[in-house]
Amino acid sequence: MMSKRDEPDRSNPDDHLADFEQRLSVKLDAKQAEDRKYDRPKQGWATGMRYGTEFMVGVLVGAAFGYLIDRIFDTLPFGLLIGTLLGFGAGTVNVVRAAKELSERASRDQEEA
Repeated sequence: MMSKRDEPDRSNPDDHLADFEQRLSVKLDAKQAEDRKYDRPKQGWATGMRYGTEFMVGVLVGAAFGYLIDRIFDTLPFGLLIGTLLGFGAGTVNVVRAAKELSERASRDQEEA
C-alpha cells in the first residue's frame, strides 16, 4: 500500500494524468509482450494459409482459362495443360511476392523496435 507521501497530489490534475499515463503505459507494455508471446503460432498458421491460397488460386484460375480455351477452340488437352502450367507459374509468383512483402514488413517492424 502506498504511503501518504508516495501518493500523487490529486488536487493537481496534471499529476493525476501523469500518474494515470504511467500506469497505463506499464500495463499496455505488459499486455503487448504477452500478446506477442502467444501470437506466433497464429501468425504462422495464417501465413501458411495465405501462401497455400495464393498458390492454389493461381493454378485453378490458369486451369479454368485453359479449359475455357479448350472448349472454345476444341483442343481439349492442350489448353488445359498450358493453362495449368501458366497457373502454376502465376501461383509461384504470387507466393514469392507475398513472402517478400511479409519479409519487408518484418524488417520494418524489427527496425522500429
